[in-house]
Amino acid sequence: MSELKRADILIVDDLPERHLTYRVALEALDQNIVAVTSGEEALQLLLKHEFAVILLDVNMPGMSGLETAALIRQRKKSRHTPIIFVTAFADDVQTVEGYALGAVDYILTPLVPEILRAKIKVFVELFRMRAELGRSHALLEQRVADRTAELERAAEQLRTEVHERKQAEERLTILVQELAHRVKNLLSVFQSITARTLTGGRTIADAREVLMGRLQSLGHAHELLTETSWHGAELREVVMAEIAGFSERVRISGPAVELSPSGVQTFALIVHELCTNAAKYGALSNATGEVAVNWMLGGSNSDGHMDFSWTERGGPPVKPATYEGFGLSLITAMGSNPAADPVIDFSPSGFACTIRVPLDTIRPSRYDKASPILAQRATSQMARTAAKGPVS
Repeated sequence: MSELKRADILIVDDLPERHLTYRVALEALDQNIVAVTSGEEALQLLLKHEFAVILLDVNMPGMSGLETAALIRQRKKSRHTPIIFVTAFADDVQTVEGYALGAVDYILTPLVPEILRAKIKVFVELFRMRAELGRSHALLEQRVADRTAELERAAEQLRTEVHERKQAEERLTILVQELAHRVKNLLSVFQSITARTLTGGRTIADAREVLMGRLQSLGHAHELLTETSWHGAELREVVMAEIAGFSERVRISGPAVELSPSGVQTFALIVHELCTNAAKYGALSNATGEVAVNWMLGGSNSDGHMDFSWTERGGPPVKPATYEGFGLSLITAMGSNPAADPVIDFSPSGFACTIRVPLDTIRPSRYDKASPILAQRATSQMARTAAKGPVS
């Protein structure tokens, strides 16, 4: 048996000299002996302490042993404490009454130490086993509580992981949908650009050069949009990316204007076409020509617009175009609105054009900022625009 604290044994006898007899007889058990001389003292002790067994003298002045036993059994705390009556004689009536009051045994005096010790030892061992069982029960309850708390924490963690997994799956689904939509629109743009580039009187070599340039322009736009997670880009950045090879001869001015994804792609192609034509036939085809690119905002919040201008000076004489090519078709489509049509001037001093664009058609909407997949849907409009008009 594991180490336990010593059990308390209560002796109730009105003769103090008999207390020594009890102590000597029970000394070998190595337990705590508590002795009192009256039932009243015993009842007071039982309010504060728990005893393994009570040795109770039947015949005491004042409150008898039987009366004391009856009061002990009335108290919940001591209701099941073993009581052994000690008496010089016990008739049948007294014995029946004692057992009725919950006595577990009778011992006759004079005491036989070996018998007393053997009987007390049994109840001490029972008391210690009950105490050990109680401690084991408490320990088991604590372990159950700890395990329950651990399981609850694990369940909460699992719920969190499941929630995070569902969120991740939802984000992945949206991302896949967005990617599929973006690829579809991009392929539409590629198809339109390729169709317009390869159809006409160009040689294979010329068509290849033009196509590579237009695809490179579209690539610049995609790089800018990727940096902002397809929320849009600044117009100045779009222009700078397309005139990178002629930046010393192109002057740029204008306020900050944020473009939507479709606006970025369209303006990238427009500036690319203007810059390419200027390099082949216009102000950038010689060593002295220059280009001025500027834009300014006008109108109110409800009908705000942007005037985007491209002006060439110092190049060879310009001849009017005999047909509307890819670049002019984009300019016409971008600038066409109820307020104003694009102004295109093939002046001998240099080509110039001005596009008035409604701001609500080029600025990112709240949907563009909330979900790139919604913004990307506008790209299909650019693909349709690129497919319109005569072939260049």
